[in-house]
Amino acid sequence: DNASGTAGLLELARMYGRAPRTERSIVMISFTAEESGLLGAEYYASNPVYPLARTVGGFNMDSMNVYGRVTGLGVTGYGQSDFDERLAAAIQPQGRTLMPDYENAAGTYYRSDHFPLAKRGVPMAYAGSRGDFRDEPVAERQAARSEYGAKRYHQAADEWSPDWDYSGMIEDLTVFYDVGRALANSRDWPEWKSGSEFGPVRAVTAAERR
Repeated sequence: DNASGTAGLLELARMYGRAPRTERSIVMISFTAEESGLLGAEYYASNPVYPLARTVGGFNMDSMNVYGRVTGLGVTGYGQSDFDERLAAAIQPQGRTLMPDYENAAGTYYRSDHFPLAKRGVPMAYAGSRGDFRDEPVAERQAARSEYGAKRYHQAADEWSPDWDYSGMIEDLTVFYDVGRALANSRDWPEWKSGSEFGPVRAVTAAERR
């Protein structure tokens, strides 16, 4: 937490860099001081490299799945934007299903690095591996995931392990790459859904998007 997300970010940047140039710019950014109050993300949202009104949207990656392939892609903040449908379509070839966070009492969507951009109107998706493991040995994978949450999350023992299985992480990164690249080669604009508190903020700058 969250060096695996940073590693994923670097790998996505490498893949985008190797691929043909997209019509739209792709911005890769790693924020600091999330747990001190989203300070890095707040700074960027207040001082963006590209105007937020013309920022198409984005993905937030935190700790990634290093325990193997799972049955679903969890969406924190499900129902906020049409990223839900874009992600659902992208995971179909992987045989996975979208898993909404209908009962997220912790309010996680409001406590991570995408939020400073979302509250300024930029559609943001916060998604990652969720569900049961698809490959054996399932019990060992479940035990490793549980042990991390119970004993190593936010602890000095949160270190890389040679036993990690990156197949689930690669599936998630493939989804982010595919959805991101499709948007970067289109004139499409993700939208907040009706009823989202972030929609009215985005609507103020509608004339700036083309």
